[in-house]
Amino acid sequence: MDLIIFAHPDNKNSHNAAILKHIVSRLKMKFAEFEVIDLYADNFDPVFRLTKEPEAKAAQVKRYQQLVSRAERLIFISPVWWYNLPAILKGFVDHVFHSGFAYSFKLSSENTHVLEQKLKGKTAIVINTYGRTKEDARRAGNPPKRVLDKAVLEFCGVKIQSRVEWFDVKGPALLPRDIINRLDSIL
Repeated sequence: MDLIIFAHPDNKNSHNAAILKHIVSRLKMKFAEFEVIDLYADNFDPVFRLTKEPEAKAAQVKRYQQLVSRAERLIFISPVWWYNLPAILKGFVDHVFHSGFAYSFKLSSENTHVLEQKLKGKTAIVINTYGRTKEDARRAGNPPKRVLDKAVLEFCGVKIQSRVEWFDVKGPALLPRDIINRLDSIL
């Protein structure tokens, strides 16, 4: 099963919505099994608190973890704001990919901590839109790739299948041919 994690407040008219619609259309054409987590539509609260989380939020996180567990491939669709993940996606990662679920540390016979990657065998596609140029993102060090791909997904055992970055996104939410071709080639 594919699990799409969508993190944009406009799931109807945005560039990210156009990507989501295209991917859903292609998956349906392939009769692929998939689920969509729309973080904004779910009204997901990304904030960690020192107090116990409300039951509804705990249940929502548990549901997300069950979907991640069932998924063979994770497809992340989000904009990049200030060269970073939207706060709602960062909060999703913080709540869902935590110790005990996505990874843990075991004590070895040499009394050292050994990483256990609990999401091994899963793959991911990461799709980001940028309002800036590729050169601007390169100069900034591409934090979304460092944080989501490397520090989170690969750390937890998820293999990055592909990354699609759409730069200089402006104007009507129409997918250019090169983006369509890149999306089609990875699905």
